[in-house]
Amino acid sequence: MKTFTGWQYLLIDLANAFGLDKKLFEERIDWATAHLGALESMVGIADSKPLYVKAMLAVRKAQKGLPSGHLVGLDAVCSGMQIMSCMAGCEAGARATGLIEQDVRSDAYTAVTKAMNELLGELGVSVSRQDAKDATMKSLYGSKAEPKKIFGEGTDELAAFYAGLVKVAPGAWDMLCILLDSWQPYALQHAWQLPDGFDVKVKVMDTIETRIEVDELDGASFTYQYKENMGLPVGHHKTKSNAANVVHSVDAYVLRSVHRRCNYDREGATFANSILLHEEMRRQAESLGLARLTQEEEAKEGSKIAYYVNLWKQTNMADVVVLPWLNAATVKCLPNRMLMKLVQITGAMMQHKPFEVVTIHDEFKCHPNNMNALRWHYKEILAELSESTTLDYILSHIHGKSITVNKMSNNLGQKIRQANYALC
Repeated sequence: MKTFTGWQYLLIDLANAFGLDKKLFEERIDWATAHLGALESMVGIADSKPLYVKAMLAVRKAQKGLPSGHLVGLDAVCSGMQIMSCMAGCEAGARATGLIEQDVRSDAYTAVTKAMNELLGELGVSVSRQDAKDATMKSLYGSKAEPKKIFGEGTDELAAFYAGLVKVAPGAWDMLCILLDSWQPYALQHAWQLPDGFDVKVKVMDTIETRIEVDELDGASFTYQYKENMGLPVGHHKTKSNAANVVHSVDAYVLRSVHRRCNYDREGATFANSILLHEEMRRQAESLGLARLTQEEEAKEGSKIAYYVNLWKQTNMADVVVLPWLNAATVKCLPNRMLMKLVQITGAMMQHKPFEVVTIHDEFKCHPNNMNALRWHYKEILAELSESTTLDYILSHIHGKSITVNKMSNNLGQKIRQANYALC
């Protein structure tokens, strides 16, 4: 991953606010450097004037050696498609969302637009990026109405949209179909669990409408609407919600993971890393495996460790939520692969001092001096997600039986680890 200085991130942020966020990082830095003497005169033509002015003032303070407290923000590329492509092991979708190409600032919406216009070229028809973007965003969460609203029903444009979307992100499309098929008819709720133990419970709610007559008003009546928790059959217009809810829940898990790994407790992480390393060396030296807790240890701490070990076994996703529960006894209960992964994660965390992160959906903000670490952790979490069985675990919860989804690629994680534009 290419890294930059805090000053360069300020310049990138300035260029982003001006409207150059689709350019390569180096191009944004070069543009801002070339225009340092005329920043104030360009306020009126910036794409986002308030953000541009804020970034410009931070640059001016930095030039004087003054602290500004300015936070630089970078966005995920089409976060829904990005996460779905990761979980599906889809290289095409990962490429379209900046997770593979190292020297290309990918833009999934532009890719869908291009694919559509290539199909429509012979008809002399073209579509705008904004229309393709609006249709893509809603479609990947299960909407069929929005693409029809934009492109019309039964039109060549609508057919080209779906063909273009499948070409750009086949894994995300397959995952969408799987999630749409996961609706449980007449269930009162759909529930699943994330790798950090976060429980998701979404009640099935429908709107009921009834007429109320008021005897005291000579039989005058009015319509009253209220929500009721009730099961719905497959095909009801609300039975598409699993598609959006599952992806949003994983998106929230990624955000929590970024916060945990960036804004970590230094003392706790240092202690956890030391006992993890000690246990790893002990096993290597003595060729020992798992150890059992004593009855006293089991009663005190074993159930929590067993809980997180089970999550690891189900999702193949190690999470630092387990760190506070590790000690000289409980660390011996970690499976070898989980142990080694936690050694790697905690070691990487401590390569950089803890720092605060501000997340607004798919935008990640931090002090410019910390952005290299934030970008590294973000792409590492997505790489681990692509190697995990989190999707299987979620679907198994929803269906109430074991579900396995074959990934389109088994080495996507290693390619994601080389990415430069997962956040841009």
